[in-house]
Amino acid sequence: MKIAILAGTRPEVVKLAPVRAALAASRDLEPVWISTEQQGALNAQALETFGIAPEFRLAPPSPERTLGGRFAQIMDRLDEVLGRLQPGLVLVQGDTSTTAAGAMASFARRIPIGHIEAGLRTFDLDQPFPEEGWRCVVGQLAELHFAPTEAAVRNLLRGGVSQHRIHMTGNTGIDAVRLSGARVTPAPLTGGLRRVLVTVHRRENWGPELEQILAALVLLRDRVADIEVVFAAHANPALRGRVDAALQGQDRIRIVEPLDYLGFLSHLKSASLVLSDSGGVQEEGPVLGAPVLVLRDTTERAEAIEAGVARLVGTRTRDVLEAAAHLLTDEPERMQMVRAVSPFGDGFAAERITDIISRWSPSKAPGGEQIRAAV
Repeated sequence: MKIAILAGTRPEVVKLAPVRAALAASRDLEPVWISTEQQGALNAQALETFGIAPEFRLAPPSPERTLGGRFAQIMDRLDEVLGRLQPGLVLVQGDTSTTAAGAMASFARRIPIGHIEAGLRTFDLDQPFPEEGWRCVVGQLAELHFAPTEAAVRNLLRGGVSQHRIHMTGNTGIDAVRLSGARVTPAPLTGGLRRVLVTVHRRENWGPELEQILAALVLLRDRVADIEVVFAAHANPALRGRVDAALQGQDRIRIVEPLDYLGFLSHLKSASLVLSDSGGVQEEGPVLGAPVLVLRDTTERAEAIEAGVARLVGTRTRDVLEAAAHLLTDEPERMQMVRAVSPFGDGFAAERITDIISRWSPSKAPGGEQIRAAV
């Protein structure tokens, strides 16, 4: 059976690469990678890291189009290729425009959909935007829901999804970290300074929130003398210009170009503290023993907060500064968060997903087995 894998962003590539490998190792399943090129250079960078040559590369969405316009382009191009390929199942991951557009194109073609990383919710359509809306749409259309955690399972049940369609597998992002293994070594520190790693890219932080965060970083540098702030820049030119204006040339603050996946894990592994609004970082940081301060007011990954390896701090300058300075000047407190644990699975989610697909048939009703617990 042909299994279409849809991806167009770096996080999708990272989290679907282990699934592709597991599917390829099975006897009866043929993975077919369709790249929507949603993220351009970052997507290409991740494909190279994992040695993936897509069977189909679509024309990238036009950067001058609106969010809805780019979504329509992705959906239209996916509709055409899915019509030619006629896969037995389409796999989408997470909550990107590729995810939702792919699910809708598949649904219109009456092709069953498997949603990897299903069930994440904040129950606030503005936080994060548009991702919360995209994953809610997919939650209504998918035949197979591969939920990473018990909380995600509960969210799906709360949304009316039949328990027979839900499978708890763990998060494939943890698989990617595990499989990277020896390829990831701690990035060298600068002059013996402790590293504070920062990433900001969420759409809800593009406004005055970004200025608040940038101001907090400068004040943090001034308050804690033995740190270097490393800001991993995002490719978005609108964000990059504002980051450069606030931080370029500042002592003990370094802006680095967008890191490839392995390079970013290396920086995570050597970080004393991480400040980020990224969902993936909330998963990867705990595995590598890096405490994460989440630059958001809410998160769909509350498991890390509950495990004590991440904290929600929002974006206000004072809140970010005080939370970060406290951990950097109270080592026993910081060490309570330095525990290489994974609230999101054991790194073998892809094998579980493949096993479920290999035993699934679209002719079965109501679509598979009951909820399975991750080991």
